[in-house]
Amino acid sequence: MEKLISYGIDGNIKLPVGYRFHPTDDVLVSYYLTKKVFAQPFPSQLIPDYDVFQTQPSELPGGGKSFYEQKFFFYHTGTRVFENPDKRVVGSGQWRVVEKGMDVELAGNNEFIGKKNTLVFWEGKGTRFSKTNWVMHEFQLAPTSNPSEMSVWGVYRIFQKKEAKRGKKAKGSRGEASNSRNVEMVDESVVNVTPSVIDFTMETGSFSGPPSPLSP
Repeated sequence: MEKLISYGIDGNIKLPVGYRFHPTDDVLVSYYLTKKVFAQPFPSQLIPDYDVFQTQPSELPGGGKSFYEQKFFFYHTGTRVFENPDKRVVGSGQWRVVEKGMDVELAGNNEFIGKKNTLVFWEGKGTRFSKTNWVMHEFQLAPTSNPSEMSVWGVYRIFQKKEAKRGKKAKGSRGEASNSRNVEMVDESVVNVTPSVIDFTMETGSFSGPPSPLSP
C-alpha cells in the first residue's frame, strides 16, 4: 500500500495532493490530545512537540511567509510560567487571550472533554502594539476523574486569519485601559473564525492544479 504521508527536505510532514489534515475541535482533544496525555501510539506523527511560546508565530516550524495553512503542535504547559497568562510575551510581541475557558464537547453526545482558549498575536514592544492576523486555539484535556482540572499537555492550532481589507490594522495605544478596550474589540472577530486551508482537489477526473500563489 502506498504511503499517504511523506517527509519534505526540511523534515516537515507533507500530505499528497487531495489530502489535508483538518481535525475538528473534539477530534483534536478526544483523539490526538488524549493519546498524547496517555502516551499511546499515533498512526502518524502529524502533530510534533514544540514550545509554541518560544518564538513569534512567523518563526514556528513550517511557517514563514508561506504559513497560510493551519499548523498543529503539542506543548507541555508546565515548562513555562507567564507573569500574566492572559498576555503571554513571545519574541517581538505577545499572545493575548480573547476568549477563555470555552467547553469542548464530544460530537454526538455532548460529553464535556476539555477546554479551549482563543488568543491573538500582537506585535510591538513597551506599551505600543499592533494586532496581527495570527490566531491560536489552545486545547487542554479534562481528566474524567476531576473535570475541573486540565492536563499539563496542550494541543495548539495556529493559523493566519483572512483579512477583510488588506493592510487594515487595529493599533494599540498607551496604557492598560486602552489596551483592554482593544482586546475586547478583537474578541468578536476571532473567536469563531474558521481557519483558512489550502485544499487541492480532483475535478471531473482531471487534476485542477493548486491555487495561484498568494501575494506576499
